[in-house]
Amino acid sequence: MFIQKKAVDHMPGIIDLSALMTWPTMVSRTIPLPDRRARLRLEAVVWSGLDDIARKERRPVQELCRDVDALRPSGTPLTSAIRNYVLDYYRQAESR
Repeated sequence: MFIQKKAVDHMPGIIDLSALMTWPTMVSRTIPLPDRRARLRLEAVVWSGLDDIARKERRPVQELCRDVDALRPSGTPLTSAIRNYVLDYYRQAESR
């Protein structure tokens, strides 16, 4: 997993917890969808999971993203739907 530390500016009266926190590396990709090109910013580990699912299912990542986009509930951001898709995929795989 790719992790980077986020620096916290020194502020009087605020305890610096930066040594206790890690932040995931964010990666942007542009994915062609039927009606637009979507620039998606997701954690590197989510992209890695999506790439792995694409290999296992023998489908391109773009096709998986199109399916998630078509099936997501109205008002749900595509990035959130993709995160849920990846999580659900691995949860279901674990229960088999």
